[in-house]
Amino acid sequence: MSQVIPNITVQSKKLVLDNEKLRRANAKVTTATAYKKGDLLALSEANVLTHAADEKTWDVICGQDVTAAEATIKAAAGIEIPVYYGGVFSIEAVSLSGTLLAAAKYDAARAKATKNKIELSKV
Repeated sequence: MSQVIPNITVQSKKLVLDNEKLRRANAKVTTATAYKKGDLLALSEANVLTHAADEKTWDVICGQDVTAAEATIKAAAGIEIPVYYGGVFSIEAVSLSGTLLAAAKYDAARAKATKNKIELSKV
């Protein structure tokens, strides 16, 4: 009896391109909000993260995946998640609310990254 195993292709994009230049901090999450590693996020004066409205209005990059349920627990307990505020990252691995950026949005995201002292490189 012969068993056929299908070929599976798994593609992942590396987010962090240079660990030596990496700058990390922690911030609070918003209740009932899912976050994906690589999401572009806005950071309030109260150190609370929200999803960026677009590729032009972000401050930091999300450092870990968090489900909406986990965010609710973390928010209630005051538990923060890691965010990146400096370093070299792949433009092809950053996202808005979990959706990878379209190539047409790269230039605006990279311009904002430069203002944020972050490098978004195309590799």
